[in-house]
Amino acid sequence: MYAKGHIGLTLLMLSLLMLPFGENANAFFLIGLASGVSTLPDIDLEWQRSGIPVHHRGVTHSLLFAMMVGTLVGGIFYYGYETPSWFVTGFLGGFLGIISHLIGDSLTSHSFKPLWPFSSIEVGFGLCKASDKSVNENLMILGGLAFILYAGSVSTLL
Repeated sequence: MYAKGHIGLTLLMLSLLMLPFGENANAFFLIGLASGVSTLPDIDLEWQRSGIPVHHRGVTHSLLFAMMVGTLVGGIFYYGYETPSWFVTGFLGGFLGIISHLIGDSLTSHSFKPLWPFSSIEVGFGLCKASDKSVNENLMILGGLAFILYAGSVSTLL
């Protein structure tokens, strides 16, 4: 899946997930943060281009990486704001952005090991090709619409 698809899927999933927490002041920020982070696992492609010997959909496509990113982002937010709620917002934004990426990539036929290094189980359901322009664009459209609907429902609750 390409960046547009990952961002759209994250917007879609988190807009639905945050509906019960509409009054939470950090919810919009969390959705934006997770959407931005959702493309981070594909940094391994940039590393490959610069000569670093890594495999695409390797270490950056794991729950361990999601935990590390969540902890790092949460720590940065805690350092900046010194409140536990900002640590939680940062952690969830980083963690859920990566998890959303893994869910998106699991829909494609190119398998990966999300439980690395603890298990060698591979995931890849083959429902679409990562390069399918229609899938990527439609996920972005659906995600954008879900976010607009979420924002509208929250504003009527406030």
